[in-house]
Amino acid sequence: MLTDLENALDSFIDVYHKYSLRKGNYHAIYMDDLKQLLETECPQYIQKKDANTWFKELDINSDGAINFEEFLSFVIKLGVAAHEDIHKE
Repeated sequence: MLTDLENALDSFIDVYHKYSLRKGNYHAIYMDDLKQLLETECPQYIQKKDANTWFKELDINSDGAINFEEFLSFVIKLGVAAHEDIHKE
């Protein structure tokens, strides 16, 4: 049986592949798929940035796609925002 953290990690991988496999590449989410991911998976945390802004910020190696490592930096940013929201009074 997986722990909560292990389940969360599996969920991150599943979400990544849900969008990367739309174009048949396990290792790349492209701009239009990132936009769909943002709108579907985390609408409340993307209100301050549009998909183009997120894409430019996340595509660290400037290859025109978001790889899994770049996606994880996005997850960290969302996690920080969610953590801050939980502690607002």
